[in-house]
Amino acid sequence: MLKKILAIIGRDTKSGMRDYMILYILVVPFLIAIILNMLTSSVSQSILRFAVDDSLTGEEISYLSQYAKVEEFQTEEALLERVEALDDVYGITRSQDGFQVVTQGNEKVEMHEIAVLLLDSLSNEDIKVPVALTVSDVGWKLSPIKQYGGSLLAVFISIFGGMIILINLVEEKQENTLAAMNVAPVKRTQYVLGKAALGFLIPLVHVIGILLILDYGSINYFMAALVTVSIALTSVIIGFTIGVNSDNVLAAISGMKMVFLPVLGSIFGAIYLREGLHFLLYWSPFYWAFMAMDEIILKEATWGSILFSTLMIILISAVVMLAMRKKINRGLK
Repeated sequence: MLKKILAIIGRDTKSGMRDYMILYILVVPFLIAIILNMLTSSVSQSILRFAVDDSLTGEEISYLSQYAKVEEFQTEEALLERVEALDDVYGITRSQDGFQVVTQGNEKVEMHEIAVLLLDSLSNEDIKVPVALTVSDVGWKLSPIKQYGGSLLAVFISIFGGMIILINLVEEKQENTLAAMNVAPVKRTQYVLGKAALGFLIPLVHVIGILLILDYGSINYFMAALVTVSIALTSVIIGFTIGVNSDNVLAAISGMKMVFLPVLGSIFGAIYLREGLHFLLYWSPFYWAFMAMDEIILKEATWGSILFSTLMIILISAVVMLAMRKKINRGLK
């Protein structure tokens, strides 16, 4: 049984690599995540960031930490590697001539003069640092764009798994492969599982990759994977329903685009509706997935809340499956 399922997965993968539409679906989510990361990184770059090596003393590092975020490295080579990263970080090291500021040369936010003044004040107590320390809290633990953008992207791309399934199904119908499968020594269950596998695997790879690109820190990736697999179930069911009942790829994709409305409606409703009205969105599995992913990104998620959201998604998906079952079976014949 497993061998036949893997054979179907392998065939769909090879077929998908020849289709530019599927390659587009595979690559675009990562490109969007990179662009989103570039947009949100400019927010954090307004904060002065230093990378220091072991040539600085603990007292000097503590002093700099009052004015900037300081990262410590054991060697000068590691410090230089950190400075050459994409974000704006100034390297601080000490040589025989005194402190040195190491820059990459293409920093988007110019804070070199402030860094020099801070180092001068370390050497000379008479020099006053023209920096006022203030602490403010506007209610965000992350940039709003990065927080909601990551959650929205993680939920929205679950549709892509279903889209790949429907593209493969339509192509098989056009090539009469689907009819041939009915007389092949492959059970209907094996065929469905083989087709559905990519619908779960691709969103899972997308979400983990996106979360890594956006760099939310030490979030629980196991929770994120569980939520992704559960919401992918809904997309897989929709992908099968549209795919087996469509005669061409363009019509199938147009049908899948209709799913965008409840997905985006659920997400923006969760963002903009006051909490007392969220019950209006309880019917949507995408709402539960978005709320769960948002908790994961904010590091507020517990296994209890994630399992509850996953259960709600599965129950709603089961209702959708029961509603679409006859239509799917009829299309597979």
